[in-house]
Amino acid sequence: VGLSGEDAAAGIVRVANAEMAQAVRVVTVERGIDPRGLALVAFGGAGPLHAAAIAEELGMARVVAPVTAGVLSALGLAVSERRRDLVESVLLAGEDLTREAAAAVVKRLGARGREELGAPDAALRATYELRYSGQAFELPIEGELAPEPDDLRSAFDRAHAERYGYADPAAELELVTVRVAAALPGSDPTAPQAAPARRLGVRTARFGESRHETPVFGPGTIEVEGPAILALPGSTLVVPPAWSAKADAEAVVMER
Repeated sequence: VGLSGEDAAAGIVRVANAEMAQAVRVVTVERGIDPRGLALVAFGGAGPLHAAAIAEELGMARVVAPVTAGVLSALGLAVSERRRDLVESVLLAGEDLTREAAAAVVKRLGARGREELGAPDAALRATYELRYSGQAFELPIEGELAPEPDDLRSAFDRAHAERYGYADPAAELELVTVRVAAALPGSDPTAPQAAPARRLGVRTARFGESRHETPVFGPGTIEVEGPAILALPGSTLVVPPAWSAKADAEAVVMER
């Protein structure tokens, strides 16, 4: 192709960055959201490598990279609540839609959820899928474990008006489905105190068409002007020229 290995690699990186930037445009610009006023959050082992270049492509001036970017999904799993979700179709309306009837279903599902979760003290949350009589679709409404029908009606009317632009307070309300979640909180890890970042060396890095002797730092607290490379646990963050970075025990914030 008439390119050196380095030029070919640089071209591959540019294409990859352009594709990732386009993916961000799909969920921002194409939905009427201007990304230039937002911060780009980088995660994954390679995310902090590409983050600044993608931000530049999108006109963004701020990047946030968690120190745990390389294991962020695993960390999310570790801190997530343990939960058991149960659902039951009921189709209650009119005089049958009572506080007692809904509470009985919630109690039954909650008992099953706690048993299957192995946690008799698990917190319970209830969601009621409601619709107007004659409709073929429902809207989920969160409510009390023993909900008053009038409260469900008011919440549903508000949700329906917000979603569809109108409400029909005179229409009969139907409770189609009851959902109950039995949940235990996840762990709450505490970030260790970070020591000052240690300089690990210097390497030649290419930014665009120019090369720079670029210092490399280990994890820890630091404020640095680009170009620089931060070797985080599980990922590597690149601070290009014209960018600066500030790192602490939890995250690195880059700005330009």
